[in-house]
Amino acid sequence: TFPRLNVYGLSARGQLAGGIANVQLGWYDSRQDRGGGDALVDNSQLRVLAGYERDVPELAESLTIGVQYYLEAMLQHDAYLASLPGGVPARDELRHVVTLRVTKLLLDQRLRLSLFGYFSPSDHDLYLRPNASYTIDDSWSVTIGGNVFAGEQNDTFFGQFGPNTNVFAAVRLSF
Repeated sequence: TFPRLNVYGLSARGQLAGGIANVQLGWYDSRQDRGGGDALVDNSQLRVLAGYERDVPELAESLTIGVQYYLEAMLQHDAYLASLPGGVPARDELRHVVTLRVTKLLLDQRLRLSLFGYFSPSDHDLYLRPNASYTIDDSWSVTIGGNVFAGEQNDTFFGQFGPNTNVFAAVRLSF
């Protein structure tokens, strides 16, 4: 089913302290269950994403670090809990996710090393995506990387993918 949903939001992005800051706010208005009593319809939520990215030459040349904080706040959480059938794991009222991206360029910017990671302190799970990409010439590039999932429970956002941890390689021809 696809219940009726209105989404309202705003975003801002700009320079701050030598880097780029951004903030996004959203209200997910669950039109079919504003009271939160129907376990089959997602409750309304407030969502916030705030981030900051900056080159940090004082640590190393061609190094960029970015961080983000994401919050989902479920409204009418008590009504949601009361409506859950027995044995169904409950979602948290507040779900937090912190992300970190570290990118280092080497060899005249032909080699790009990157680590992108998500960690949820509320779900106690994480997702890491290490990646190395080398541009051979204007047409060819090669990439190797991985997707690492971990979590204390199998029903959390990233923890559910634990068995799908993998490595990958790619060769790309651009024309």
